[in-house]
Amino acid sequence: MMDLAPYYYTWIAECFLTALRNADRFHVHRYVVEAVQAVRKTVSQTLSSRAKANLKARHRLFNTQQASLPAEQQHELREILKISPLLQQAYEWKEAFGEWYDRSPDVKTAQIRLEHWLEQGERFQHPAISECLKTIRNWREEIINYHLCRWTNAVVEGRNNRMKAFQRRHYFTRNREHYVYGLLVECNQARYSP
Repeated sequence: MMDLAPYYYTWIAECFLTALRNADRFHVHRYVVEAVQAVRKTVSQTLSSRAKANLKARHRLFNTQQASLPAEQQHELREILKISPLLQQAYEWKEAFGEWYDRSPDVKTAQIRLEHWLEQGERFQHPAISECLKTIRNWREEIINYHLCRWTNAVVEGRNNRMKAFQRRHYFTRNREHYVYGLLVECNQARYSP
């Protein structure tokens, strides 16, 4: 499992010659979400100041798959997407990528569906989407390998995020032992008992 850092790819290629390199779904999906957010910013430039503020206030709705949102937020999202056909198409394109991960039964089907999804993205002719497509093409083999071995770094990423949040909350903790025990409890690895 790897993110899309070139130096990480090089290190794995040199040290683990027969390893199956699998691009982590979370990291790949982030590129697609960032492209949709860039489209949102482009669309917001054409709106009134009130509509622009409304769109910005609800920007997080674009990050999550629609089916995972509560009913009220799904309704908000549908209303926001009515603002612009471009924004709606970009969001649907992002949703199709999540479905590609979830519903491709095997590698061969995944390759065909990914090619179709890439072609859909090219029709937008938006710089952020073009940059995203370039990244996906460069890492195509590692991304498709997810369908050979459906693993993710979700557990590791979750613990990493918890540790970062803990660090922000306890930046000035002076007692190193309390700090370490706090991290272990935060990650559910050990219980602190004085």
